[in-house]
Amino acid sequence: MVFFEMIKYHSRTYPQHIPLRIEEVAAHLDTISVNCRSEYSLHTEYSYGKRSLNSHILEGLDELTISNKGGVPQLWRSAVWAEQFADFILRLTKNLLPPSVIEIHPPFSDYSDIKSFLKTYSVFENKILSVFPKTEILIENRCGSLYRGGKFIVSKYSDLLSLCEEISAGNLKLKIALDISQLYTAHNAKTSSEYVKLMQNTVSIRDYIGGVHLWGKSFPSSGKRVAHCGDLNSYFGFDNSIKSDFLLAFYQCFDDDHIRRLVLEVNSGDSDIASIIGDLSALNIVFV
Repeated sequence: MVFFEMIKYHSRTYPQHIPLRIEEVAAHLDTISVNCRSEYSLHTEYSYGKRSLNSHILEGLDELTISNKGGVPQLWRSAVWAEQFADFILRLTKNLLPPSVIEIHPPFSDYSDIKSFLKTYSVFENKILSVFPKTEILIENRCGSLYRGGKFIVSKYSDLLSLCEEISAGNLKLKIALDISQLYTAHNAKTSSEYVKLMQNTVSIRDYIGGVHLWGKSFPSSGKRVAHCGDLNSYFGFDNSIKSDFLLAFYQCFDDDHIRRLVLEVNSGDSDIASIIGDLSALNIVFV
């Protein structure tokens, strides 16, 4: 069977039958505080655009503030960066319960590759888990940024496969938060066969997947489609056969009785959240 634990995204409202114990909270490098009364998942810096990098939380963490290009943070620049990033997380969560999840994001290709990233990352993992031994650390695949000069090193399926091989070799605890929509964007997937094939490929690395992100795209009559808006109907161009093919491949990919986290990154409204949940529930996916 397929099991997911839902992580509450922003201020969205969910159907009453969906258990909600964990909420996602922002923890990018301009974050000045985290206020959360429940269990939480920290969504850390994702390096899409510019940051001010002048938060008082960053005082004395000079490696974090100087590691940027054009204001866009350069993640995982060095072992010192990784250690100071752990300090940043510890400062943000000083008066809170330990985070249930910490989501991190990959560096850019103009200064890093998967091996060097994981060597740097291991400094962060050791420090964080020494304080929060039960916290799960997930890395999200990324595609698209205002950064110039390099691309995210974990974007396509081949990147994820290499990442898993190196995680295993390094005996690290890191797992993947698989953003399916970003994976499809990275591969420029547009057909049912492409959508299904990528899900079928993902079966080979599903043991390393601790979380999944899903979201739609709006389908306006004119202009560019908008990410994180809409449901699976609009994402797949209102083609029910393509959506059905995807959903079957999605179910088969995660049909291993393991519980994974699920984030529905939808900004357009509660009805779109409910629509995606309806599609998943129709597959008899269990929300725990």
